[in-house]
Amino acid sequence: MNKKVDTYIALSDIKNALFELGIIDSFDETINLEQTLRDDLGLDSQEVISLIEIVSSLISSGESFEEDNFKKVSDLVYYLASNRAPWLPIDVDYVFQGSITIEKDINTVFEYIANYEQWPEVLDHVEKIETEYNDNKFQSFKMHIREINSSDRYFVKSWRYINKENLIIDFSQPLPPKNFQIHQGGWRFRAINKNRTELISYHGFSLKKDADVEEAFILIRKHIQAALTTWSQYSINELSYE
Repeated sequence: MNKKVDTYIALSDIKNALFELGIIDSFDETINLEQTLRDDLGLDSQEVISLIEIVSSLISSGESFEEDNFKKVSDLVYYLASNRAPWLPIDVDYVFQGSITIEKDINTVFEYIANYEQWPEVLDHVEKIETEYNDNKFQSFKMHIREINSSDRYFVKSWRYINKENLIIDFSQPLPPKNFQIHQGGWRFRAINKNRTELISYHGFSLKKDADVEEAFILIRKHIQAALTTWSQYSINELSYE
């Protein structure tokens, strides 16, 4: 069953994807559910595939899609409303998610993310961690960042909730990056088999007035991809030493 609020949120997610792909120039543009992706919105074959991939990145893990099933905006809206990952926030303007498969058991991958104090040794963009509180369930720390492909340096403050039993790690940032009004997110973990794990990273955010939305999209996408790729490579390096 598609709840009304879910349909509204799904349409918002799809408009964000259309903006990211350059199909629409403003979030104020009206999108009709009956508009076709190709004839009305003017997407070519590659843009249709890219749009479906972005939308599919927001669904619960393990789902698959068939391109031929998506002809109109409504097809995407109802698909996303029915399958949108339940942990994704609904109280922010933008939501991104990405995932990668890691050749490690789920508990090992969970510890990669839970043990934030080792991040400066693994993640190139994390220069230093300053712990303020950590009882292994609630964590508070400052993370000093050297921006990817840039000389910019700044720090963010993160609060995290850790639930090992249910494989949940969530964060919020009372002091988010510049031009971000809200930044929150987390990690989810899905066992593919006893030695393979899907690592899922999601971010939800709202921006300050007059912030560059396109720049923020690029920043968050870059950080998701960099983190996932780095943890995958880290797991491979660990395997080579075993």
